[in-house]
Amino acid sequence: MTILKTVLLPLLALSSLNLSSGSVIPRWAAPVVSLPYATYQAYHNESSGLDVFLGVRYAASTEGQNRWREAQPPPDETGMGVQNATVFPPQCPQATAGGIISAAQYDPLQSVDSEDCLFVNIYAPPNAEDLPVLVWIHGGGWDHNSAREFDPTPSINYSNNSFIAVIIQYRLGAFGFLNSPLMASDNGLNAGISDAAASLRWVQKYINYFGGNKDQVTIWGQSSGGGTILHLLSAQGEPERQGEKLWSNVIMSSPYLTPMGACDSSYWQIQFDNFTASANCSVDDTALDCLRNTSTDVLKTLSHQYDSVTQAGHPSAYEPCIEGPGGYLVSNTAERLKNGNIPYSYILAGSNYNDGFSMVSTSLTPPSNFTNISAEADARLAQLLVTDFPLTAGSDDVQRALDLYPLSEFADNHARGAELYQDIIFACGVNWALDKTQNAWRYLYAVKDAIHARDNAYEFPYFYNTLSPYSPSLYGSYIGPIVSLITSNGPNNYPNLQPSNDPSWPVYSNVGEYKVLNVTATTNVSDSYIAQNQQQIGTRERCDFWAQVRIDNYW
Repeated sequence: MTILKTVLLPLLALSSLNLSSGSVIPRWAAPVVSLPYATYQAYHNESSGLDVFLGVRYAASTEGQNRWREAQPPPDETGMGVQNATVFPPQCPQATAGGIISAAQYDPLQSVDSEDCLFVNIYAPPNAEDLPVLVWIHGGGWDHNSAREFDPTPSINYSNNSFIAVIIQYRLGAFGFLNSPLMASDNGLNAGISDAAASLRWVQKYINYFGGNKDQVTIWGQSSGGGTILHLLSAQGEPERQGEKLWSNVIMSSPYLTPMGACDSSYWQIQFDNFTASANCSVDDTALDCLRNTSTDVLKTLSHQYDSVTQAGHPSAYEPCIEGPGGYLVSNTAERLKNGNIPYSYILAGSNYNDGFSMVSTSLTPPSNFTNISAEADARLAQLLVTDFPLTAGSDDVQRALDLYPLSEFADNHARGAELYQDIIFACGVNWALDKTQNAWRYLYAVKDAIHARDNAYEFPYFYNTLSPYSPSLYGSYIGPIVSLITSNGPNNYPNLQPSNDPSWPVYSNVGEYKVLNVTATTNVSDSYIAQNQQQIGTRERCDFWAQVRIDNYW
């Protein structure tokens, strides 16, 4: 496969036409794809050279009796004629502002949200045949975002249109992560995670209709999308699923591995009972039936209301839980990543230099008028450990954590807490997954302030280009190897996609080397380099400690 280094290929091709002679740029026919259950008409983007299918259904509506039930197959819509796939589908109900909706605009009852939201957007070269496939799983804390913010056109064009991209949506907030043992019989626990698995099974069945190769699928997720992939790695590592191959390659950007705990624990039960009572349903065995018969608007409002209601031991309201035997997330994901089996995959993953910076309060740093700053700093960090994580006040684990992150190593206590947070939630999960394979590559995104999600500027620049400084050479240093992985199962197979002085990506598992993505301070030219053992990626000692704590305490 020949890949050209250009994101301007379609525009350059158009510029060669002799417009002065009065010739007309030919228009492409609208592409039509007939699936066994529906026919979709998309549009051809003449600037990018791609066919764009917006809103292809991969599962039935999740409203009513399908609430908190595993995604159901798409209904037969062949009698509806050709369906319009040129406009964005409804997004899954958003529990908070974000993505396309600002805080000032956000309304939990906004019309752009619908429970009928299990759709994919597909970007494909015309007449594609047997091309590699990228499946993107968006982030957003499992409570906001949709497929609308994530247009993969720049990276596809950068590959000379050599792969197909599928952008999925999945249930969010209470609709995807309100958990109760009552849902177990319908496989409705962790619905947002199992939706992602359902979309990957849809790709296996139907991507060939769009010219994709089901045997060369790369899954990529950022933040909670990356966390979803960690949970998929765990779930698909179960013995009964090891014969089901849903992907070949994995890319994770700062995957969000929050505390779990058993789905029948008091934490999840309290949340479910309070939510149920607020919906005017009885808190008993009839609760789920009542909630399934409650109006969408009431549930949207409650999903937003409870998004800000957290309990001790968890940093956010809506998170996956451990289902146990018979479920989809059978095991503790941290334990499986550390000690169990996961599907064989080529894995490229990383985190940001300051992933934890915006996740913890600046109040962690005591005012300078305290007589014993060190003791007060320890007390405040210890409080964080029992508020955001399932640690017990005064326990040996809390003391050991304070010892592993001595105040003297950090600029202040906020920086200390940020490092601890990003190890637990973002960095260590990456390292545990990479340790599982010899075909593994790590990065550390260190551009600008490098806080969480800044890398979206290069992953999806159409929507997020303002998050980091513009640098075409850094785009090549980061996205070039990713395109290489998607199309050839390795990041170093197309060096022409990278700057001339860009280092090859080292295999992580040999000596723990990784690529630092950075730019020069004044000219924004790629200054990426190879590093080893920086604490910002989670040291071996610290990550081993957190693995054991999570395993011992089942989170």
